[in-house]
Amino acid sequence: MTIGSLVTRLLPVLITLAVASAIEMLVPLRSQPRFLNGRLAANLTLLAITLSLGMALNVILAIGAAYVDQHGTGLLQQLRLDPITAFIVALVALDGASYLVHRLMHQTPAFWRFHVVHHMDAAVDATTGFRQHPFDGLLRFSFIAAPAWLMGAPPASIAIFRLLSAVNSALEHANVRVPRVLDRIFVSLLVTPDMHKVHHSRTRTETDSNYANLFSFFDRLFGTYTPSSRGPSVVYGIEGYDGPAHQSVGNVLLLPLRRSSASREPAASPASP
Repeated sequence: MTIGSLVTRLLPVLITLAVASAIEMLVPLRSQPRFLNGRLAANLTLLAITLSLGMALNVILAIGAAYVDQHGTGLLQQLRLDPITAFIVALVALDGASYLVHRLMHQTPAFWRFHVVHHMDAAVDATTGFRQHPFDGLLRFSFIAAPAWLMGAPPASIAIFRLLSAVNSALEHANVRVPRVLDRIFVSLLVTPDMHKVHHSRTRTETDSNYANLFSFFDRLFGTYTPSSRGPSVVYGIEGYDGPAHQSVGNVLLLPLRRSSASREPAASPASP
């Protein structure tokens, strides 16, 4: 994989970010301070780190996928599925793995120490999608790489999954108003901005719901779905992490190491549809 191909794959993500940010300024879902306590500077720094790390991890993913594909050792190759079926199975399986790791980030105290960096943002917008601790990205990568290589997922399915995940991350966090009729149409299959906004609620039962990445049916299937109609009205952030002391780049990166305790009491079951 050449530098040129990596940059080419990054372009759709950067274009989506630019378009989403422009729409946020023109027709925002809600009025919110973009520069609150320096959070935008932290977001943009973490965005640069996340995208750079993602490019490096994509190289590792591609090398591993090419090796498995060449030697035919993956499960999908052993089953001799046709290319289209193998592509669809791989895409859904990788999205299922993404749902699993995201849920574990909320339910495992050691992982939550790092994932809380993402949820601390009290003014969710397109940049929030890439506001994550580097460890967060490495953990997600491990849960994608392992099944991708074991399945022998087609390299194209892995590349498209990673691209769609990055693009949708910008869209689902964007501070944009989605007509309810459109949300109702798409949310039956896909994760919409309103559905994901619920996940950024300060209310614990809502935060611990709507984990899905691309396909919303994973939350419905495993009982973690909260109706997307709640999205436009939730209050964002994590209680106790609003001040400027928590939003600087240095503090955000070191926060997981400084917290004396990351234990979380079990939450009640999320609201059913």
